[in-house]
Amino acid sequence: MNHFKLSLLVLLFVFPPTVTAASWYQVEVVVFDRINPDLDGEQWQNETFSMRDNLIELQATETSDGLLPYMILPKDRNRLNGVQRAFKLSSQYRPLIHLSWQQPATERRQSRYVHLQKLDANSTIPVAESAGLDDEPEFIDDLMPLNRIIDGSIRIRSGFYLHVDVDFSYFKDLPAENKILRTSEESFVGTTNKTVIKLKETRKIKLNEIHYFDHPMFGVILQVSRLRSSN
Repeated sequence: MNHFKLSLLVLLFVFPPTVTAASWYQVEVVVFDRINPDLDGEQWQNETFSMRDNLIELQATETSDGLLPYMILPKDRNRLNGVQRAFKLSSQYRPLIHLSWQQPATERRQSRYVHLQKLDANSTIPVAESAGLDDEPEFIDDLMPLNRIIDGSIRIRSGFYLHVDVDFSYFKDLPAENKILRTSEESFVGTTNKTVIKLKETRKIKLNEIHYFDHPMFGVILQVSRLRSSN
């Protein structure tokens, strides 16, 4: 009997229990910026912006009750509506993105980064492009530059612990005195070119806890919970 208990403990140590594919999460995100950040003479270097390969684009809400991976949930199922409301009423912060989606629990090797984006034109584009745009020529993106405010990704991965990888780029017009210029950028002083400011962090998290990723310019609030039935 003692030998059986010892073998069981060894198996649990070597193969720790993980969240199975039958488990689903609700991931909710609020991204906001500071309306008048206190720059206080601090200088920011323009970071390099590049999009990850194989990003997951969230899907629009379906009317069916099926468990469609990476589907945006209806607003009435959001749990951070109070946070969003407080930002809307604030004179210091501006909410940029607020949504939640459902996804299956996946281990690190199977986990995917979810793409989130906010454009200048007050339109959030977290949803996959419509089929009608597939007829456009491939070079259309070169002719239609995106005026981004926020562009980034979030990955949730399961295992013995739950982890989140946050990687966002914030596009900000900064005064010349607050920029660290490279030699190649000297000629652009005084133009409207935006500085790319990054927020990148990996953190161990717990279900149902509200997690805050802070930056002097902007921030991300995240909550991961078990997916509840819509009924």
